[in-house]
Amino acid sequence: MRRIAHLSDVHILDARAGTRRARYRFATKLVNLGQRTLDPHARARRLASALRAAKAQGADHVVISGDLTEVGEEAEFEQFAEVLHDAKLPPESVTLVPGNHDAYTNGDAWARAMRGPLAAFAAASADAPGKVVDRGRVAFLPIDTTCFQTIAWSGGVFTKETAAVIERRMNDPAFRDKAMVLVVHHPPFHPVKAMKWIDGLRGGANVLDLLARHPRLQLLHGHLHRIFNHILATSNAVGAAVGLRPSTDASGAPTRLFGAPATCDGPDGDDSGGHAPRIRLYDVADGALHALCG
Repeated sequence: MRRIAHLSDVHILDARAGTRRARYRFATKLVNLGQRTLDPHARARRLASALRAAKAQGADHVVISGDLTEVGEEAEFEQFAEVLHDAKLPPESVTLVPGNHDAYTNGDAWARAMRGPLAAFAAASADAPGKVVDRGRVAFLPIDTTCFQTIAWSGGVFTKETAAVIERRMNDPAFRDKAMVLVVHHPPFHPVKAMKWIDGLRGGANVLDLLARHPRLQLLHGHLHRIFNHILATSNAVGAAVGLRPSTDASGAPTRLFGAPATCDGPDGDDSGGHAPRIRLYDVADGALHALCG
């Protein structure tokens, strides 16, 4: 494979809830905080548009890094799955991980979705830590960073035990010559320090330590609803600091962390409005991901 499409934060809503689901409407309004309109059909169209764009741009693999649904209800997962099936992507070419929104209804919503509506895509998606999705020149390590919590909280967790399993995968000779890509929803940093305890990743230092000790390891994330490119500022300490890579950076340090914009914030309609769907594309070359256009 040579090209990866990266989507995130789809936030599919239940189009069949109607007026009978007052509790559902209240929950989605509350968790949405008035940031965007609650139009389930528009959310589905934006996902479909992004998937069409990924195919048109020659993507061999699609990664969707969490918040597939608004509150993790089964009906939302079913409607997400419908759009995904309609896109007619080979199931082995789609990697999904959950986000905090996918775990608001109950603690086992993701496991149930993997057994139910998203079963066709389970083989290449987040399961137990350490799962490897081998796609030739690149191998993905999809991780579930979610935890069951009140909608007043939106953080995630990356444990030392998870880090230890990833460490073993990185040291496996079978993956020595591959680009290794960790896929998570929550990034190991937060642009607003005051929000870190509510909205950040507990155990983010575990992720940074892995990145510091394994130069081949890269990371795709969502959660922040906009494009981020980060380099690793240090390379030999636990809790290594991560700094933004400015476009004028002349250090030559490679980008190691890539954040995707929110697909749900993309253009509504049939792709003819002059605005590109909100996805990122990366080419795989020399054992690394190289972002195209941003």
